[in-house]
Amino acid sequence: MGLKNNPQGSFTSRMSLYLKVANILRSRILKGAWRKGDRLPNITVLCAEFHVGRITVRQALQLLSEEGLISSHRGRGTFVTSDRISNSLRDKIAANLAGSAQEIRILEISPPMPLPANLLGGHRAFDSYVRIRKLRCHERVPYCLMDIYVATSLFDLFPKDDISVKTLAKLVSRYSPEPIARAHQNLTVSLADYETSKLLECDMAAPVAEIDRFFANSSDKLLSRGHYLYRGDLFSMETEHVGDPITDFSTGWLPDVKTD
Repeated sequence: MGLKNNPQGSFTSRMSLYLKVANILRSRILKGAWRKGDRLPNITVLCAEFHVGRITVRQALQLLSEEGLISSHRGRGTFVTSDRISNSLRDKIAANLAGSAQEIRILEISPPMPLPANLLGGHRAFDSYVRIRKLRCHERVPYCLMDIYVATSLFDLFPKDDISVKTLAKLVSRYSPEPIARAHQNLTVSLADYETSKLLECDMAAPVAEIDRFFANSSDKLLSRGHYLYRGDLFSMETEHVGDPITDFSTGWLPDVKTD
């Protein structure tokens, strides 16, 4: 087993070894441990460090080369050529981001069903929910995969044409007969599995921002419960508060360690 005794390598047992090696090497470059112009350790040294074969290291280096981070020269070695993924899709999007059209693709709308027990989280539920799976895109490039359960009685009030052009959060806020009394969301970072990587058109095991969110009414019944996966290279979240957030908020302002 490769990456022996290397805690940075234990991302997931399902990830290919070369992706684990590439993630570690990429992190060193992007965090400045290796700077532009620096020479990387040779393949023999990297094989010994990560306890993997030469083919695995070559695959990892090839991936970083395709991302524009390194360049190999016969007889001279492999050098850092950039401290950012200069030829990634993120840069292609960034040039045209301002004013670009957004698109929501509806992947699935399920028939009414009870809310899965693992999503209750100690709250109350309505009799049934409709599950909506959507993909949000910028200039036809997917960046967010959403699975959202909405109480059936509330979903039936939505103008059906709005589901593909407006966020469900806005529709819940506007059409719910009972005002939202409580909202909660939790942001973590995880890795894209096979299905997610295909839908978001990113590498398998690439970083993704993962958000769980719910809206509840005054009776603590869940109006909606959503799970969102954002491509890490296209995710940005900015928060501003007038006043002192440390004293104004009991939770939610400062990050904490993930324990589960």
